[in-house]
Amino acid sequence: MVSLPLIVIFLGFILLTIHSYNNLQSLAHLKKNTQYIQNISLLINSLQKERGYSSGYLGSHGVNFQTQLLKQQQSTDKLYTKILSLHKRYAHDKKMLQQLRKEVQTLSLNTIDGFERYTQIIKHLLHDHITITKTIEKREIAHIFYAYTHLLFMKEATGKIRGSLNGVFSQKEQNYQLIFTAIHAKGEYTLAEQQFLIYSSDEIRKKYQEIIQGENYLWLQRLFDKYTKNANILIKQNPHEWFEKATVVIESLNNLEKLEFASIDAFINRYSHQLQVELATNIVLFFLIALIMLTLGLKIKNSILRNLKILSEYKHAVDRSSIVSKTDKHGKIIYVNDKFCAISGYSKEELLGKSHNIVRHQDMPKSAFANMWHTILNKKAWSGVIKNRKKDGNFYIVEVTISPILNEKGEIEEFIAIRNDITQILELHKEIEETQEDIILKMGEIGETRSQETGFHVKRVAVYSQILAKYYGLDKKEIQYLTIASPMHDIGKVAIPDNILHKAGKLTQEEWEVMQTHAQIGYELFNKSERELLKTAAIIAHEHHEKYDGSGYPRGLRGEEIHIYGRITALADVFDALGSERCYKKAWDDERVFKLIKEERGKHFDPKLVDIFFQHLDEFLHVREKYKEDI
Repeated sequence: MVSLPLIVIFLGFILLTIHSYNNLQSLAHLKKNTQYIQNISLLINSLQKERGYSSGYLGSHGVNFQTQLLKQQQSTDKLYTKILSLHKRYAHDKKMLQQLRKEVQTLSLNTIDGFERYTQIIKHLLHDHITITKTIEKREIAHIFYAYTHLLFMKEATGKIRGSLNGVFSQKEQNYQLIFTAIHAKGEYTLAEQQFLIYSSDEIRKKYQEIIQGENYLWLQRLFDKYTKNANILIKQNPHEWFEKATVVIESLNNLEKLEFASIDAFINRYSHQLQVELATNIVLFFLIALIMLTLGLKIKNSILRNLKILSEYKHAVDRSSIVSKTDKHGKIIYVNDKFCAISGYSKEELLGKSHNIVRHQDMPKSAFANMWHTILNKKAWSGVIKNRKKDGNFYIVEVTISPILNEKGEIEEFIAIRNDITQILELHKEIEETQEDIILKMGEIGETRSQETGFHVKRVAVYSQILAKYYGLDKKEIQYLTIASPMHDIGKVAIPDNILHKAGKLTQEEWEVMQTHAQIGYELFNKSERELLKTAAIIAHEHHEKYDGSGYPRGLRGEEIHIYGRITALADVFDALGSERCYKKAWDDERVFKLIKEERGKHFDPKLVDIFFQHLDEFLHVREKYKEDI
């Protein structure tokens, strides 16, 4: 018991340490992802500007935005250098960008194609951004990242609008493909805006409202509506003015990004402080546990030694009092005690390495052990009674419990069997049962003799009952009890006065009522007993005069309300009584007896028992002949 609280405390410490370690790992991963997302965001911002300048450059056939484009390309390259130092997999995108720039510089692309190829590179970065965001497990920070992600999509949509309309204004003519791109981007902006407002904080939503109510945003909205809703309008807008004001709006959204990241940094700082407190707590717990271990170590050691000593004493006590053997998991004997050797007659050398088949008695078939093996192989204890053979050929009977011994993995390591010799007890029990049978049979004969009938009547009734019970389907134990107890069916007649019991003529109503009491008297002789055999005798005495249709006595039971013992004995008794001579009647011939039994099918007798009687009539006649009355 000393080790239990220690184990609980130690396991608690381990769990807390693992929890702190996982949180620290999570924090490191979160910091890494935050830095990763910030780098991607900065690169996307730069690429969006470069895309806008390239649209103006291509749309004006190299006249406008050349200086701004070259300067922005340098900014983009710096950011690519930074992100490639952390994530080499973006080298392919960088190569695609370099090829795209060459084609833009030589005016080998039209405005739409250039815009789309820049957009594809940005889309790839956005996809990585979404993938990283989905890995965030902390709900509070996940919401901040979701808001930030949709803000990034809003910026990308604004960048598309800026770049596509910059191409239109630089060409100074309606380009319906670019106009459609701008309209589609406006729809993307609206969808992203809805999600952004769901996940963003009150402070961020307030700042956003200031942006969309600002002069530049409203100016862009009016210009967007003007050139996307009028198909044949003359293009007069200065592309530089458009680009600069659109960039101001995008920079305003960038400022919102900074606020979002400030929220993320604040959360990480709080989280880091919390983990530091947890770690400090775990260190304190560690020293506390170490102190407890030092304090209790000696006690645990002494307790283990004491328990080992007690366990050894238990083993010796079991060895002294019981017959013990152990087998490996394959059933080979690995240990036997002296009492096992003494009762079996084998030496330890003869037993070790063998299976228990060496002591299996021929009365115990191999199939009898199937249930035992099924039970113990399922890691459960099995108990039962087994008859074994001694080396000299004699037998002994043991009451045995076999228990599987499991190792630390819960696997069966070996089996231990503890036995008690019950050979003499069973022999004594058998002798007592045989004595009971003899007493019951004699009591039945006494009852019948008092009725001026011989003991052959009770013997025949017993065997008739046995035949009926067997074909009716009763189990062996029930058949045994019924056969032994059936001679007691009329034991209650010992209490009936001689003038009634031996009366040659018909009984009066009053006399008949007295005669009927023998069923109740017989029942009361045995019903208080706890022994199954005498309980069976009580049932038979009580119910063998009940009739299947309910017209019998003493309780007028009907059908299967009558115990099967009573129904069987009723038919057996009537069959024998009708064919035997009594003081009050002559014996009937077989034809008359069989006719009455058939007529009483379903009335006096159970129909199924009547059918069994006639199906096996030859057996009943054989018994009657075997136990025939001496004349």
